[in-house]
Amino acid sequence: AKDDPKGLAMSVKRVEKIVTQLNEEKGIPPSRVVLGGFSQGGAVALMAAYNRRKKDAIPFAGCICMSGWLPMKNYLDVSEKSATTPLFWAHGQYDEKILFDQQMYGVNKLEGVGVDVTAYSYPVGHESTSNYEEIDDMASFIESVLCPEDSEETPTYKYVQVDSSESSDNADETNVLLFYL
Repeated sequence: AKDDPKGLAMSVKRVEKIVTQLNEEKGIPPSRVVLGGFSQGGAVALMAAYNRRKKDAIPFAGCICMSGWLPMKNYLDVSEKSATTPLFWAHGQYDEKILFDQQMYGVNKLEGVGVDVTAYSYPVGHESTSNYEEIDDMASFIESVLCPEDSEETPTYKYVQVDSSESSDNADETNVLLFYL
């Protein structure tokens, strides 16, 4: 299938808006945010993390792509700063919707520009919620990027609700749960 550049750009803009709000309103910098998504959400997370156009953009703590694909492959422009965002990419070997080859292609392309990729494959199709090993591996990745072993910080958890009343096109952001350390 063809990429939808306009739709991807709009989705990335939404992600950037939420991250900016977290920083401005709650004091959570992008360096403490892990972007992630499943399927198309994984593709959006990859675009938001690695195709950043702002020169002063702060890299994210991490990126998670579960059963997704690398969109806009021919226009990939990963800056040195963005490449410092580690990536966890999980994919089902028998995925009938997003073929397993998409993971291998994306991982090779991102590693080729300096991204630290942790890639896992599982003997499943296009599902994640029923694969507890995949969920455990993802949780370990999140812990490793937000609570590195050499860190002396004590983790704190907070519930953040994104207010979507500003714009009707943000209705799907209502009651978004974001946990951070």
